[in-house]
Amino acid sequence: MARDFFCEQLVLTSDGGVREIDLAHPVVCVFGPIDTGKTTLVDCIKYALGLPVAWREVPGQRLQTVTLFLRIEGMRIGLRRSVVKDVSRVELLDSNGGGVEEILDVAPQPDSGRRVVGEVLLDLLGLGEMFAPPSAVALLGAGARLTFEQLYAMCYLTQDVVDGTESVRGKANTAQSYRTVVELLLGLIDGPMRVLTARKDELSRTLSDLRRRAETISAFLTGSAADLETELARSHDEEHAALQRLEEFKGRMRAATAHADPLRRRVQEAEQVLERCRRAVADGEHALARLQQKVKELAHQRDNGPSRRSPCPVCCADLTLRPVPEGDCPLCLSELDPAVLAQALHTAQDALAAAERQLTEQVKAHSEAQTAWEQARIELDARTREEISPLAAQIELLAAAHATARTRTTMLERELEPHRRLAELHRSVQSAEDELKGVREEIRTRKNLLAHRQTTLGEFEEHFTELAGSVDLPGDPGARLNHSSLLPQVRAGNLTKVGHGVRCAINVVYRMAFLSYALVTGATDLPSFLVIDSPRKNVGYGHDDQELVGRLYTHFLDHIAGVRNGSTLRTRPHQIIIVDNDLPQLPKRLLNQMHTIELTRDHPLVP
Repeated sequence: MARDFFCEQLVLTSDGGVREIDLAHPVVCVFGPIDTGKTTLVDCIKYALGLPVAWREVPGQRLQTVTLFLRIEGMRIGLRRSVVKDVSRVELLDSNGGGVEEILDVAPQPDSGRRVVGEVLLDLLGLGEMFAPPSAVALLGAGARLTFEQLYAMCYLTQDVVDGTESVRGKANTAQSYRTVVELLLGLIDGPMRVLTARKDELSRTLSDLRRRAETISAFLTGSAADLETELARSHDEEHAALQRLEEFKGRMRAATAHADPLRRRVQEAEQVLERCRRAVADGEHALARLQQKVKELAHQRDNGPSRRSPCPVCCADLTLRPVPEGDCPLCLSELDPAVLAQALHTAQDALAAAERQLTEQVKAHSEAQTAWEQARIELDARTREEISPLAAQIELLAAAHATARTRTTMLERELEPHRRLAELHRSVQSAEDELKGVREEIRTRKNLLAHRQTTLGEFEEHFTELAGSVDLPGDPGARLNHSSLLPQVRAGNLTKVGHGVRCAINVVYRMAFLSYALVTGATDLPSFLVIDSPRKNVGYGHDDQELVGRLYTHFLDHIAGVRNGSTLRTRPHQIIIVDNDLPQLPKRLLNQMHTIELTRDHPLVP
């Protein structure tokens, strides 16, 4: 059924003060000369709803905040948005107390826990799941999400839309999104169908990508995958056989090495003994040389007396010119005892003889150790030459054979990898084709379930053409619905085939048809709200144009403000806000059905 969306009050704060505008009427007509704020009024409604607005210069400079109180499906809320401070947020107000209940973002913000105002409005209208089914969004991301701005474009005829210079679908909608919105609002499709369609589109793109990749790989492949698989299997066998032989000889090498370990230990032990003997001989030679020097010095002192020593070992003074009495020590000047010196020489000579005998024994031990080491080394070399070296040579050959086989296997695997990827792609293509076939079958089943709703499109087209006929368009252009775009057209083709005034009238009647159809049938999900900016100015000011405008206003008031069912007048919740330069000549009974707001240059909208 039609969704209740009704603006009750607009509050503007500006440099000049506060202005409250009463909008709580089914039909509101705002009129006045140019630059008095008519378009600014509907821009303020749009701005408070969190939608983008290109402000006119003067109102944009003077406005501070815009507050809109409205009723959505029986719930009253307030929305307040600043024009000068943080324009990216909207305050959700309690309609009774006016307090701030929640801060909403105008657009989704990364890492923000706040809700988006457009999504809140869709949820209040009960259209959130329809416009952004979670399953479809999960499949296609943001591309499957219709927004409140696209819905509001169905409810707001800007001047560009009215005069036909822009497509009547509005700037917010592409051709595809507009058709989807209309189909949803008329019930021609539903949430499950959108999910299926999203899945079909995703599978179609995936299938196209898989086929393109398969074609790219196929273009560079040569040879047969079966032949490569056969050759690869043979290469694997050769590699395995070479590895087995290599492991076998490595085992034999380990056994031979273990058999030679006692000989290696003997060589190591002999090397340790030999090294000890070498160090002992070196130490003995050094001690012998030291003793020989000492004996030589003592013999020289015995024959020639002690030689002078300079400089002093303590203070480094020069002692060469110091007088030393005969027979005294040249260092300490003590009297020398020849017997003590002779005894020291005798002791040093005895120690030298003992050192010579010990060195002779050490040299003999070193010779014996050298012989034992050489013998052990000869035995180890013989064992290595007879048992280990042949195995090492064979292992080297087998390792080379295994490496060759492994290299060939790797090359074959690399050559075969594109073939395997191609086979996997073919399997993926088949799987995607099967799934796509199933989804298309589900879509056909769903379309059959929705087939009865196609009568709704026929009923809406009939309703539109009937209303266009009742307005009595000049020249009988034959206004009708294009079933492909769901936009209006004329008998001659698109709307550019008719004059400006007729085009404007058709656009207005087309949008009024949605609201009228919703009020007559109650069977659509369209919000029962419509804003029309300057229909009178855009149709023209000629006599015939004035009569056409009068018929348009009569349609607003007689066919929508009071929806007639036979002779019974019945009403549904709705609201129409018309903005124009002035009012046409209308009967008093029709004028009484409008709430008028007159703006003047002395009293513009923004104080």
